Amino acid sequence: MNITRRATLALPAALAAPALHAQAPTKMRVSVIPVLDVAPLHAAIREGYFAAEGIEIDTSTTAGGATGLPGLVAGQFRVVFSNVVSIMLGVREGLPFRFVSGASVGKDSPPDILALLVRKGSGIATGKDLEGKRLASNTRNNIVWLRGMAWVEKTGGDWRRVSTVEVPFPQMADALAGGRVDAAIFSEPFVAAALETHGDRLERIGWPISETAPGGTNAQYVAMAEDLAANAELFDRFARALHKGVDWVNARAGQPALLELIAAFSRVPLARLQRTALPAYPKGVTPAELDTLVATMQRYGLTGSYPASAGLIHRTARV
Repeated sequence: MNITRRATLALPAALAAPALHAQAPTKMRVSVIPVLDVAPLHAAIREGYFAAEGIEIDTSTTAGGATGLPGLVAGQFRVVFSNVVSIMLGVREGLPFRFVSGASVGKDSPPDILALLVRKGSGIATGKDLEGKRLASNTRNNIVWLRGMAWVEKTGGDWRRVSTVEVPFPQMADALAGGRVDAAIFSEPFVAAALETHGDRLERIGWPISETAPGGTNAQYVAMAEDLAANAELFDRFARALHKGVDWVNARAGQPALLELIAAFSRVPLARLQRTALPAYPKGVTPAELDTLVATMQRYGLTGSYPASAGLIHRTARV
């Protein structure tokens, strides 16, 4: 039977042309932690930016950014959100991590996303006061620990004389209030939670980021060099969607829509988030920020040979 062009145009699209079989979305498993820094990723998922790029994101939550990196090496994840110190320590050991996007940087002035808390009446107000004391960090040798050591030194203390105790963020307030540690470096939203639940016993004495490295880099998204080389177009699409999420978040700074998004993935009450400091959300990573970070790591004992920073930044993070 002959079908005229006019008749063809009148037919439903599915009948007028050969069926276009939509490809199944590519699944990408991404390791995250339940902190404010990953808001753009969740925005991009919710707003359909990844779906529009043919990607289905499967998030896997871990206790800390460093925890996800072994899974990246093992192939359990395609992308990992992690703090920059843990990433660079892996690079130092020869692991081929490459930066595919920025994630968060600190604010130039307080309030920022890290805060140092002590018990009220403890007499601890400076790094000098922390010598011989126990300071909690979620893990040792990460960005939280590094900024904490810098704060100790800047406020007159010898960081080598401070004992670091590893305590997960959700347990820090109880550990500090209960006397198991003398001070603790909290990340938001756990700062606001600690002051809300233990405000009669705890107080904030410092801002480890803005007092030592205003605007300093905190965290990024990384992938494996081999995967990036073999699947560059996929990672282009991943970064494009993620960066639309960054735009969405930055356009809603200080607005209820952003806090509602964060409340949904973090399970933090909206009322608490209204008292919570947020980071700044970049798209890119620069050699300068990595070089500055490595110099700080070397200063606080994380020595060794680090490769040139420029070679660690994939094209998706050069924005």
